[in-house]
Amino acid sequence: MMRSLRRLESKLGRYTIDNLMLVICVGQIIVYFADLLTRGWATDMLWLIWSDVLHGQIWRLVTFVFVPESSSLFSLLISVYFYYFIGGALEGEWGSFYFNCYYVIGMLCNIVAAAITGYGTAYFLNLTLFFAFSILYPEFQLLLFYIIPVKAKWLALLDALLFLEQFITSPGLRIHMLASLVPLFLFFWDDLVSMGRRALFRLRNR
Repeated sequence: MMRSLRRLESKLGRYTIDNLMLVICVGQIIVYFADLLTRGWATDMLWLIWSDVLHGQIWRLVTFVFVPESSSLFSLLISVYFYYFIGGALEGEWGSFYFNCYYVIGMLCNIVAAAITGYGTAYFLNLTLFFAFSILYPEFQLLLFYIIPVKAKWLALLDALLFLEQFITSPGLRIHMLASLVPLFLFFWDDLVSMGRRALFRLRNR
């Protein structure tokens, strides 16, 4: 995957958006306040609704990533700070072009999901950013509930279990969840296979 991206970067690198996650996070905050002034009209015009796209509102294919994930300002600020931190770490590790590719691939997959289900969301795509972060920095410590220090790999395991639980109990979200996992598997397939093999080896030798 990375070898293909290196070839692609030589052709498309000039179109890279630096600090992409910052752009998305600031966009979500702006839309949140725009919603307060317009009684939700801003989100209604940006959300990825496939029938509206077919009627010519093609901007929705991009603007859906700016739809706030929470109706609470406090929760929104916490989430955008977290995603900005995670996205910045990934961009610092890979470079702006590779991070752009990860996110754009996820957007395209969610657009396909929207064509199937009728609507799209960036929620699960943003969630997979933490899975990517935990693979790169498994020992990094984060504060659970802002108090308890927990390594990223254990929080990622907890998130994975919650992800699986939602996948099982919410059939209508399954296509979106699978679509959001595509860039994770493309970028980390070898790592995920190695992790699975190590886990299987440990289980067999208990």
